[in-house]
Amino acid sequence: MISHGLKKPELAKRLFFICSPLPSILANNQLSSLPDSLCSLTRLKKLNLSHNNISYLPACVGSMKALVFLHLSCNRLENLPENIRSLVELKILIVEGNSLHSLPKALCYLTRLELLNLDFNDIKDVPQELFRLSRLQRLAVHPLDKGLHLVHNPLQKPVREALEGGGLSSLFSYLRAGGGAY
Repeated sequence: MISHGLKKPELAKRLFFICSPLPSILANNQLSSLPDSLCSLTRLKKLNLSHNNISYLPACVGSMKALVFLHLSCNRLENLPENIRSLVELKILIVEGNSLHSLPKALCYLTRLELLNLDFNDIKDVPQELFRLSRLQRLAVHPLDKGLHLVHNPLQKPVREALEGGGLSSLFSYLRAGGGAY
């Protein structure tokens, strides 16, 4: 027996879970929902939920205010919740390969974002306030590049033309001038 009445095998299992990198535990598991216990991890910095069957993010994800990395690619997300704006420390958000139709304005409050990967969704337009994401310094092409990954979407004409005409700076100028759908 070890302190608190735990036997060595039980303690080893608990230590393994505590010390294991949570992002690698939850990715690639065909999860359709998130465990309730996840909501208590408010100091978590990295969360990888990629390659699952998640169709919505529960509200409690908004309470994970310490997150700097959130990987949600290859799920079944059709939208991002408004409370995503609470993740003010977020630097990397990867949501490629989902079924997003639009982006919430709340996303534009994540001003620390350095990498925003929205490729391979169904996004046709972007919020006018997207230009606030000034740390996205370029239109990214390679999956690991910092910047905005957006071009692999069925973008509507004004947004697509702005991107093709001058990249991210051209898009941000267009949005500052009042362009964008909403």
